[in-house]
Amino acid sequence: MSDSSRVLTLIVPADTPAGATIFLAADFNGWSPSHPLSRAIPQADDTHRFVIPPDLEHAEFKITRGSWDTVECTTNGEPLGNRVWASDSHNGDLKLEIGGWCDLHPGTLHWRPRHTVVGDLRIMKDIFSPQLGNMRDILVWLPPEYDTRTHERYPVMYMHDGQNLFDEVSAYDQEWGVDEISTEFAEKESLRHIIVGIPNMGLARLHEYSPWEDDFRRSRGFGERYVRFILQTVKPQIDNQYRTKPERDYTGVTGSSLGGLISLYAGMTRTDKFSFAACLSPSMNVAGGRIMKTAQACHGDTRIWIDYGVREFGGERGLSNQMIDAVRECGRILKSNGVDARVVIDPEGEHNESSWRRRFPDILRWWHETMPK
Repeated sequence: MSDSSRVLTLIVPADTPAGATIFLAADFNGWSPSHPLSRAIPQADDTHRFVIPPDLEHAEFKITRGSWDTVECTTNGEPLGNRVWASDSHNGDLKLEIGGWCDLHPGTLHWRPRHTVVGDLRIMKDIFSPQLGNMRDILVWLPPEYDTRTHERYPVMYMHDGQNLFDEVSAYDQEWGVDEISTEFAEKESLRHIIVGIPNMGLARLHEYSPWEDDFRRSRGFGERYVRFILQTVKPQIDNQYRTKPERDYTGVTGSSLGGLISLYAGMTRTDKFSFAACLSPSMNVAGGRIMKTAQACHGDTRIWIDYGVREFGGERGLSNQMIDAVRECGRILKSNGVDARVVIDPEGEHNESSWRRRFPDILRWWHETMPK
């Protein structure tokens, strides 16, 4: 450890299980409670230490033992707000004492988070991206009876912001309920598919979901690399490990906000790999609305769902109207190029997971309806 290293020293409670791994869930790692690069290192004096990334000036975080149901609490068992670290305080070093753990303290029974995953959710651990130089877990939701219906292969939807899709414990705000919706589709309509959730990387989300540099947003424009990560690293492993229909006719991509933008970009620039893209509340104004030029160059039999809510961002009419106009214009351009584009303006839609969850069943149904039989 160099002299310039900045260190968090963590003192854990006496009831911490022997051999427990301690993590920082932080704004710089997408609030992942078990990010492989955010492990604290145990020390001989029973403390744990975490070396702060050298380019970080400010961070908000909580301490966990690998999941949100093992998050830290106060000594009285009450919820703890976000901790804050700043490079200009304590000479960059900070020592913290953990009051207790949510799953072990008897005072947390009234507020402990509850997992809400429905069905068979599997985790591909520590998937390294050579395109982006980082590592993350990949979430794979399998349809009901996947292990017994061994003769069947399934279409695959790749979705961004994976921590918000399946479980309230991992979600930033609320979960989409992708697992509940997909289970109901399988049981009531015999429509089965695999969902691949790709978690975002916290502060890097802006860079990965933006196809171009944007000085205003301070985006470094790693979106093209992120799309290659999906197609060159994630998809081959999914197709190798699970019974997929790997052809482009059965491969889709979905996301919201900046995730909607990168879905739109992927759907329009990789028509040989994706036949379907769902772009919910996309950030159409990144890089001065450059996505419109991409739309002008998109042709073919790709199907693109693009939507926006009237009440997004508190219903601020100027911004909402600007985005809605952009969505409609993008749809018009795509249709004029022969693309099967469906534009939806949701009169009740807000910029949140509950609104996107409400629209998601229609998206899934249209995806299935337009697949080759």
